[in-house]
Amino acid sequence: MSEMLDVRVSEGTDTEALVAFVERLAGSGRGGPAVRAATTRIVGDLRAERVPAGLRILSASLNSPVPPRPRSAGDETETLAGVLGDEPLVVLSDTGTDELARALAELADQGMRILLTGADAERLGAVRAALPAALGGRIVDRLPGLSSIDLRRLRRLLATVGRDRSARADQELPPEGALPSHAEVAACCRRADRVVDGTDGDGSGEARVLPGLLRDLDAERRAAVTQVARCVVGSLGSLAGEPDADRLRDVVGRLVHGGLRSEFESLQGLAARQRDDRVRFAAGPPVQVLEPLPEGGDDVIRYYLDYLDGGGRIRSYFRPQPQRDAEPMLERFRVAGGEPYTYDHVAAIVNHLDLARRDDEIARLCALLGLPIPRSADELPELTDTLDRIAATARSVGALRHDVLFLQQNSPVSVPDLDTAERVGRAIVDYDEHGDPAEAVDELERFAQACEGSVPFGAMAPEHAAAVAAVRAHDPDAYAEALGEIGRARREVADRHELDTLLGELAGTHRDLALAWAAQAARGARGFGLIAVPSTDDLLAALPPADSTDVVVVLGTGSMQADGLLLTAAAPRMLAVVGDEPRAESSGTTLLEVLNQASARFLRGTGMAEPAGPDPDERAAVPAVPPASSVPEQSGPADERSGPEVPAPRSASAGHDQRPSAPSAMAPAARPAGDER
Repeated sequence: MSEMLDVRVSEGTDTEALVAFVERLAGSGRGGPAVRAATTRIVGDLRAERVPAGLRILSASLNSPVPPRPRSAGDETETLAGVLGDEPLVVLSDTGTDELARALAELADQGMRILLTGADAERLGAVRAALPAALGGRIVDRLPGLSSIDLRRLRRLLATVGRDRSARADQELPPEGALPSHAEVAACCRRADRVVDGTDGDGSGEARVLPGLLRDLDAERRAAVTQVARCVVGSLGSLAGEPDADRLRDVVGRLVHGGLRSEFESLQGLAARQRDDRVRFAAGPPVQVLEPLPEGGDDVIRYYLDYLDGGGRIRSYFRPQPQRDAEPMLERFRVAGGEPYTYDHVAAIVNHLDLARRDDEIARLCALLGLPIPRSADELPELTDTLDRIAATARSVGALRHDVLFLQQNSPVSVPDLDTAERVGRAIVDYDEHGDPAEAVDELERFAQACEGSVPFGAMAPEHAAAVAAVRAHDPDAYAEALGEIGRARREVADRHELDTLLGELAGTHRDLALAWAAQAARGARGFGLIAVPSTDDLLAALPPADSTDVVVVLGTGSMQADGLLLTAAAPRMLAVVGDEPRAESSGTTLLEVLNQASARFLRGTGMAEPAGPDPDERAAVPAVPPASSVPEQSGPADERSGPEVPAPRSASAGHDQRPSAPSAMAPAARPAGDER
């Protein structure tokens, strides 16, 4: 038994260790220009930190081999497609040419890009000839020249928009920016659909008529009318917050129409004067009434004060007549707790009488107007403020009635009452702030017409028609949805254009493949696979870039040394097919021995039914790989007289004890301790 080549693998190996691994693989076989070209290419990728996926999987599997997943009793019959979905390294034996061809066709139908290669041109040709005719143009001599990114994009577009490449042929989408924004349409819809105070919701009332009248006014005149309307709305709004709002509005209404105007003005003047006099006389001596005055008594006291103001004097003897008449009346009062006898005392009593008389008059007028009567001097400021607001509101409403009446000649709007004045005022303010709903309706119609005119007649797409309908329906939500659909349609059209472009590029080198994939897409097929059939030397001499293929199928691997594992750089999966070829002399590093150490999955046949054909006894004459349970592991050369043999697969049911007890000898060295590269 010869000594195995030391090509250890460890997790986390650095670039130089992987380079050494590749060079040892290349040195373990027949060599030649193709192997040297592959080695140079792979080493260059490694140094550029582009580690081929298949090579990375192989090195990781050699470092920490994991046995294949054990099958349970409920598992369905395994197929090659199912195994390759779970295991990246698979060894297949005891498979006829027709059965292998059908299995590869199934993988291609599922979308796998397959590299079918082998050193025996005759056998490679036989498998290619056995491939189903339905594959047609998907069988190629070389891989497409598209980049991996473009090829991946092409396959995705075929699956998503390739079914109907002629869709929208008679449609034209509006250019970018031709449609109004959602914000513009939503704002117009809000203005158009607003129900303003002054309309009963069906478009009638002052709010319908006023915008047309205001629209024709010059800016200065419209601003003046709007200012008056704001005063009306603000004044009536302030009265609405009062406890007696209804009574206050009633007073305003009567004032507007001229009722009780003199009484209101009298009350307004008395209340203001009473408020001020109460404050002014509050510092004087307090007056106390002992008995009410008889009728005319207050006039006697006022006459006496006038006598004193005219130069008369108060005398103890020979008292003047005014004094004699006033003294019985003055005895009914106390000023500062004493009998009144001085001029100041008489003046204080007269002021007291005037205030009392005014209080009575204020109470009478308040009752007449329906206003609350002040209960004390403290409520006088509130009364005067209320009266001032009522007066200001009445003036504003009166001005509004005048302005509205003369907005235009024969103006159809009048203000017969306070409720109408408030509605008209709100309608005018609303027009100033939000514009005319009718104008917004007209603007929406202009939007709709512009949308329709953005494409030729008869070329409108359904999404475009939905946008126009949403604008006319004043539905901003539907318009937003339609814009989203138009964006999706633009992307769809762009995808179809890109698909046609990529198919054209592919057809430049692989016309039959482009036609086959397009036909698949038209049928709704989801897998766009292919089978490229290069020879092993051609494949090694020009390895495809990453993501170009999914699996490399290698025929005749029983006769290959470990340098054949350089083919793992061509795809992330390897299917090693063992036939009746002579077995390679074992040096501990044959291809099958290394795959066995990497815990590759060993299969006998594909699990697919054989078609009617030669007698099964004739097939029995074809050498096959024995089951793992009947073949012990061997490290020496196979006995050619006993038929083809491969290293026995690790039994999944045997657990971890059946894994290789040490990392494979076919691997790069582990990173030295402390090496931080």
